[in-house]
Amino acid sequence: MHVYLRDEPVDLEMREVEPEGLLTDDSQLIPVAFFADGNENPSFRAFLPPETIVILHQVIRGPVRLGLMAEEPEDPAQEIQAMVGLTVPIEHLPPGMAAEMEEEDETDDSEPWKSGAGWSAEAWRGDEEGGDDDRPRTIMLAFAPLVRIKRRHPQDFAEELADLLESALAGATKPSLEARVERMLGL
Repeated sequence: MHVYLRDEPVDLEMREVEPEGLLTDDSQLIPVAFFADGNENPSFRAFLPPETIVILHQVIRGPVRLGLMAEEPEDPAQEIQAMVGLTVPIEHLPPGMAAEMEEEDETDDSEPWKSGAGWSAEAWRGDEEGGDDDRPRTIMLAFAPLVRIKRRHPQDFAEELADLLESALAGATKPSLEARVERMLGL
């Protein structure tokens, strides 16, 4: 799993949007779009459970630090499927979440995708060079999928993730369903 963390914080606004026929009427998921730095075009879109919406409202209270998590496909021609997340220092977690994170740290880390509510305990910083640095321990709250159909930097996956996130922040991405249809039609 590759993790790219953007250095500069982003002003992020979350808005509920129309489901555009992609959800059934009885779905518990809420369609939302995320707008970065006042951009009129959404940077990310997601269908989220109400609990995650509540957590995001508690965490997005000013500029946030974003990142991407993705597996590098073996074939450079394959699309990249990433998850956008925001990093949160553990001491700034909403009330009650810090205790949950301590419990997760004691669990088996061999299957990190099974952690609850989209929190990735594996995305914290500080263990790369002995873990003795002064940076605060952080977690990443993964909240929105991001797909790149055709790679721009097939030889450098780190550069690819950085470019993908920057393109999304600029509002230059399409919903993945729309991009896949255009690819299928050869547009």
